[in-house]
Amino acid sequence: MIAGIAFAVLYATAVVVLHALPGSDPGVLRVQALLLLFAVLALAVLLAFARDQLGGPPAHLFTIGSTLLVAQMCVAIWFTGGASLRPNQVPAETALAIEDVRFFWLPAATIAGICVAVPILLSANEDRLPRWIGTGAAIFTVEQLIETITIIGPPGSFISPGGPMNHYLGGTLTAAFFLALGIALSQHGDQSIEPAPSAEPGTAEEPAESGPADAAATEPEAATEPVGER
Repeated sequence: MIAGIAFAVLYATAVVVLHALPGSDPGVLRVQALLLLFAVLALAVLLAFARDQLGGPPAHLFTIGSTLLVAQMCVAIWFTGGASLRPNQVPAETALAIEDVRFFWLPAATIAGICVAVPILLSANEDRLPRWIGTGAAIFTVEQLIETITIIGPPGSFISPGGPMNHYLGGTLTAAFFLALGIALSQHGDQSIEPAPSAEPGTAEEPAESGPADAAATEPEAATEPVGER
């Protein structure tokens, strides 16, 4: 739960609050990169605890989505922080190209979010997690699917890459979903999926110790000698 709260606060501040500030001040970009860095750490801890509650193919899908999500956030930190290292020293065309790449981080992160949310939804339907987090995962999945349209959205519009839909709608729901996931995991408790014990191949159960009666039953019958006539 602590990891979920930390991620929600850090991520919402970096993606929603600081993005709303006018201009692109280098100091703001450095602070944004720092907040995202600690958000990645909190997210990794949260995803590790969530993975422990999953099993089967959904667990593998969750692992792929988690790895992709963390990697994309790290790349976003590179472009966010790197753009602020040499203010007013980079040619305008180069600065615009770096900014355009940074804008496409959130549209591409929608697929990673779906790969994380769908296994949570499936596990909640199987009562491995609370049902209400399954509802939240379904809402988050639908929003992320709709948000993929920002890849082809016209510049300057609500659905443009890196525009209001990515930051204000998608960023807020992302923070809310992972906050809810942390709360759900803390309520569910430590009920990790453990593999059922199975006998090793080629082994057989040892026979029970035989008692005196069994030993007597297994002894060969003594041969009776004929009694001679006197």
